[in-house]
This record gives sequence, structure tokens and C-alpha cells, in this order.
Amino acid sequence: MLQNLRRYAPLYPVLGILGACAQALTVVPSCNSSIYCTGELLHRVQLARIFPDSKTFVDLKLVHTENETLADFAKLMQKSANNPSRDQLAGFLEQHFLDGNELEQWRPPDFDPDPPVLKQITDPKLREFAKNVIGFWDKLGRKVNPDVNTHSSQYSFLYVPNGFIVPGGRFKELYYWDSFWIIRGLLICNMTQTAKGMIENLLYLVEKFGYIPNGSRVYYLGRSQPPMLAAMVAIYYAYTDDFAWLEKHLPTVEKELQYWLDKKKVTVEVKGKHYVLLRYFADRSGKGPRPESYFEDYTTAQTLEDAIKKEEFYAEMKSAAESGWDFSTRWFVTAGQDVIGKLTDVHASRILPVDLNAIFAGALELVGDFRNKLKDRREAKKWWSLAKYWRNAIENVMWDDADGVWYDYDAQAKAPRRHFYPSCTAPLWAGAVEEYDAPRYAGRLVRYLLASGALDFPGGVPASILHSGEQWDYPNAWPPLQSILIGGLEASGNEEAQKLAHEQAVIWMRSNYLGYSTWKKMFEKYSAVQPGHQGGGGEYEVQDGFGWTNGVVLELLQRYGRDITLHDRRGTTLPYVRQVL
Repeated sequence: MLQNLRRYAPLYPVLGILGACAQALTVVPSCNSSIYCTGELLHRVQLARIFPDSKTFVDLKLVHTENETLADFAKLMQKSANNPSRDQLAGFLEQHFLDGNELEQWRPPDFDPDPPVLKQITDPKLREFAKNVIGFWDKLGRKVNPDVNTHSSQYSFLYVPNGFIVPGGRFKELYYWDSFWIIRGLLICNMTQTAKGMIENLLYLVEKFGYIPNGSRVYYLGRSQPPMLAAMVAIYYAYTDDFAWLEKHLPTVEKELQYWLDKKKVTVEVKGKHYVLLRYFADRSGKGPRPESYFEDYTTAQTLEDAIKKEEFYAEMKSAAESGWDFSTRWFVTAGQDVIGKLTDVHASRILPVDLNAIFAGALELVGDFRNKLKDRREAKKWWSLAKYWRNAIENVMWDDADGVWYDYDAQAKAPRRHFYPSCTAPLWAGAVEEYDAPRYAGRLVRYLLASGALDFPGGVPASILHSGEQWDYPNAWPPLQSILIGGLEASGNEEAQKLAHEQAVIWMRSNYLGYSTWKKMFEKYSAVQPGHQGGGGEYEVQDGFGWTNGVVLELLQRYGRDITLHDRRGTTLPYVRQVL
């Protein structure tokens, strides 16, 4: 990520900040729509499978007001003796809902099909590939129809003022952590105006709701995603030096970090000492299945014996969705070499994730840096102190000195989660270790990674080496995880780690090139086993577009484009690339 300057501020302000959180818990809006989030209409329509994808219904626009729609539905229920047929429900939808017209095509005003970054790419075929990837920014641009703001209750979409880049496919909204890699890619392409607009959309959501929802839909309220807003602001500032913009928006960035401190922190005791860290924890006031995956959640929950356990399951699924890793054995408390587990074993809220806490520690440091730039040294020290506290907690709770790796920690079992996930490199990537220690940690981590077998695949590093059938597990390789792993190793200052980062960058670039050359698409996720092939598993079809995939490709070509080629060191074209050259 960004190199952070370490400060050795005293720890005394930490106690004050953490104590203040307990006194100032904010009321955070969650979804209260009786159509898009809960209620009999949602339940009946989703279980009738009018649409094969549960998300389709909750993305529709209301023809009438919510009250009028519910009143008409009550009449249908009365007419059908509380048992409407599938055809009756389909007819009701035709009369009361429309395909959402919330988004308009939008061409980013600063789009340049031939930005200077292309000159940094030596291999002509990779340069042409990069140019094609850049062209996707023009195709993925959207702006919200003003009617969404005027008649907000008739849409599930949460209005944002600026044009933005959508991920692609079924994902027509602004998504929180996707935006980091999209914004990074835009900045690499000198699209600073579009990047600024996207960040300001997220800042707008913080000001409106007190946090950034998982995505810009009403049914995503009550859960967020990894807190990467500070990093987005930092990378934008690094490109522009826009001091006035930073000064204007810094209080909103701090407000978002306070939300995480208010809502997600938990205390654990390790070796007789207590540490405060974060976990994913969706708002418990939102009952029932995830609206966008209602049928899937409801069906899975039927294997549970009582209503309390079902409601706990729904809450845990929402918490796991908050991680962005929906779903993975990371959240299966039974996951092991002999027992993989299943979705009803998801208990994300009891697991303290390495990447969440590393990203948060990095964000705390960055906000301290921002305050220092504004000459507010006193506030800077408070944030730096909290960042140092968080780095220390990560080291003491999550670093396993025997294995030489950071593991997630199970707060209930009081034990590390000894499984490989690429998130284990996040402390290096996010600057969540002391700079002088980073090379030493990286040296240990390299040995762990090589021994794990996770780097032995021709199509990239899989999300795990456990085959559960879920999409954030083997054999799927995800762009943001490649970015975190490669970026963390590269930033460590350890020569062996940097060599490994370069090797993985080459593997990922060749895989993406092969996929695009074969299908003319950039996929949301790829197969680690079959280079260039789309991934699989999960609750929906593989999507193409794809915002964060494009951003990671551009990030790696900016960093390594002068020496990455489609050939090995002997000049021989790799067999899995040769077929498309």
C-alpha cells in the first residue's frame, strides 16, 4: 500500500480514545424497508423464485409508494387466502415493479485511451493488453439518475452525487472495497477527476449514514466492508498534493474510523494480557436472510433446528459478507484438514481477521500523517499512538513465531486459525508492522508461503488450499488477494520476498493476458489451476468487467511493466500462453 512513517508517540492517548468509544456509541442506520429488506412480500417473492438470482427482485424500482404497494399486496394475500400462487406473484410484480433505471451510462470526462503509463510497458503485446484494459473504464462508467434522489423511497439504490466505475456484471452499484483497486487503476491512468468523484461518493455516504455500506443499496445497510477509505484518500493525495481537499474531508475519514471503533472492536486475552482488535460484526437489528441472497440463506437455514439458531445464522452470514470474502472456510469454525465444514458453520463475528486489523492499523497511521500535514501535531499523536497500539496487538495476538506467519484468531476458541489464506501478508501490505522489522517478518513469511504449497499454481495464488466449493476458497484466485500478497512482499524490503513478489506478478499477468486473449473479458476471479479461466463456486455466475481486476493489472504493469514479458527467462513462450500468441 503506502509507505507509512513510523511515529513513537506515547501510548497514553490510546486509553482515552478507546474509552471514549464506550461513551459515544453512535446510532447507525440499517435497512428498514418493508419491501427491500424484510417482510412478507420479500419472503413470498424470493421463495417463489420468480427470478433465478435473488438480487434481481431487490434491485427493481417501485411503481407506486411503499405504502401503496404493501396495501395492494395485502389485498392479494386476502384474495388468495394467504397463499398466492407463483403466477399471481409474478402478475403482482408486473403491475408494481419496473426494471431499475437508477443508472445512466456515463463517460468519464478525463478518460484517456492512451495514458503515459503505457510507455512504461516493454512487451508490445502486454502494452496492447493494457490499452484494452484501460478501455474498460469508458465502458464501466455510470452516473445515478437524479430521480433516485427525488424519489428515493421507490428505489433500493442509495444516491451518490458523482459518476463512478461499477465493478461489472450483476454488480451495478458502488462497492466499498472494490473501489480501492478501481481508484488506484484510475489514478495510474491519470483519471484523477473520476477517482476524486468516487472517493467523494464514499465520503458522502459516511456523512449520510455514519459509515460506508457494503454497497450503495438500501439492503446493504447495517454492514460495511474493509475500512480502506483512508488509504484511498492517501493515494489520491499522493498523486495530486491537493491540500485543501485533504483538509476539507479529513474529519469524515476520522468519522468512519470512529464507526469501526464504536461497532466492531472486541477485547481478547492472550498470555495474560488484554488486547483490543476488530472483527466483522453486522448490525443485529437487521433480521432475516440477506435480501440479495434471500432464497439461498433461507434454504440453508432450514437445516437448523430453531428460530434462534436461524437468526444467528443470518447475522453471521451478513458479518461474513462484510468481509468481502463471501464465502470462505476462513469463517467456518470447523474448517480443518479432515473436516471442511459448511455454510451453517460460518461464525465470522468470533474470528479476528488479520487483514481487517492490518488495514485498520494502516488507516490509523495514515490519519495521523494527515493531521501532521495539517500542522495538528496533538491530534496526529493520538492517531499514531492508536496505530502503534494496533500494530502491537496484531503482533501479540496474530503473529505465530513457530510457523512464521500471521494467522486469524478465534476469540471464542482462544486459538489461532492455522490455515493458509493470502490475507496473511496484509500486515506487510498495509504497513501494520514496524518498518525496521518488516524485512525480518518477510523472511519468515517467505519460508511459510513456500512450504504451504499455495504458490505452486500456474494461474495465481488461490484464496485458500481448502476445497469447500465456496468462491473464496481453492481453486479460485482473486485479484485483490494477488495485489495484497504481491504488494506486501514487495513493500517488505526483503530481497527474497521481493523476488517472490515479482514471480507471482508474472504468473498473474500472464494468466490475465491469456484470459483476455481467449474470451475478450476480464473476470471477477480466475482459476489458479487453469490459467486465464474464470473461477467458479458461490451463489452467482462469474461476472466480467471487471473493476478491481482491471485495477490490479494496471497496478502490476506500472510496477513491473519494464521487465515483465510473456516469455520465460530463456526466451521461451510459456505453453499456456503460446496458444494465444
